[in-house]
Parts: sequence; C-alpha cells; structure tokens
Amino acid sequence: MPLNLIHRIRLPKTSSPSPAIVMVHGWLGDENAMWAFDRVLPLDAVAVTPRGPFEAGEGFGWTAVRGGGDTFDQGLDALREFVARLPEVYPVDPSRIVLLGFSQGAAMSYALTLASPTVAAATAALAGFLPDSARQWIIPGRLDGKPIFIAHGLDDTTVPIEEAVRAREALTLAGANVSYHEYAIGHKLSAQGMRDLKAWLEKSLS
Repeated sequence: MPLNLIHRIRLPKTSSPSPAIVMVHGWLGDENAMWAFDRVLPLDAVAVTPRGPFEAGEGFGWTAVRGGGDTFDQGLDALREFVARLPEVYPVDPSRIVLLGFSQGAAMSYALTLASPTVAAATAALAGFLPDSARQWIIPGRLDGKPIFIAHGLDDTTVPIEEAVRAREALTLAGANVSYHEYAIGHKLSAQGMRDLKAWLEKSLS
C-alpha cells in the first residue's frame, strides 16, 4: 500500500535498513522545497520530503490556513501516518528516524514529537514555533532526553526569535535534550547553521 502523502525521496546505495531524515516543508512549500538541506544530510541516510496535505496558494501547507485553525489535527495525523509507515515501504530503520522541519514544518515536527514521542528518535526545528495546539503535551519527562536541535535567526520577522525561546523552554520542561542556536540572519538558516545542523545530525545518528 503506498504512503498517504506525495513525496520525493533519495535512497542510499544499500538495501539494508537505514536511518531516515524526514524533511517537513513550510507554508507554501512542497516536496521539492527542502532539498537545499540535502548537502548536510548523511549520505547513508534515506532523505524524504512529504508534500503537505492542503493546497495553499501556489504551494501546500500542513493546515488549510496559515494560522492552523481546525485542520491542525488533520495535518498532524497525515504527517504521523507518513512517518510511522515509512519503514513499511522503504528500507528505513524505525528506531533512527529524524524529523527536520522548517517554519510551519518545524511547528508540525514539534507537534508530532510531543504527541507521539516514539515516532522519531530526534527532531530539528529551523525557524519554527511551537503551536498552541501542541502545548497540551508539554508534560515533565515526556520527551526524556530526546535530542532536539533548534536554529533561529535573530532578525527573523516571519517567526520572531521569541518563538524559539518559548519552544526551548517548553521542550526543556518536557525533558528534551535541547541544542539551541541563534544566528544573525532572517527567516532562513545561515552557513554556520548548516554546519551546526550537519554536526548535530551526525551525532544524533551515530
């Protein structure tokens, strides 16, 4: 049975179960939007980007409207099903799945990590925010040492840096092992951020 979301995938040159990086695009993105990060991903890992389930202007989103609204749960369920079933369709080690989200994709990655802590081994959130709908799962010990990488631009006017600080505080309260980084940049990841992300991914998958 095929996966529930249209996606783009890069498979390593091996047939044995491999780690996987699930790249979750932001608002108005699609399955092609996250591949700028491909150069920092381990070559022995599966890299895959699902397309958000809702059409949004010239792209797609994880909710039907930018703020989320009543479609948040639908978007979260779609992402959860995609990640959970990935090892059924591709040679993926289910214990070595990492979520890598940007902007709204980071928000959904946070939400999935909190709602279903066993779905992914680690999560990287770039220029993202913690959705209000996910705060119900901020429970002490819920994430119990799970590695979380947060990267955010000090000059981000789309998602202010305060959102990254709030996410760090909440995830630390939930027990996550948070690696927090700020950069003098806007709503994107700097060259140093790319290097930091690469090092964190290598460590998280070692």
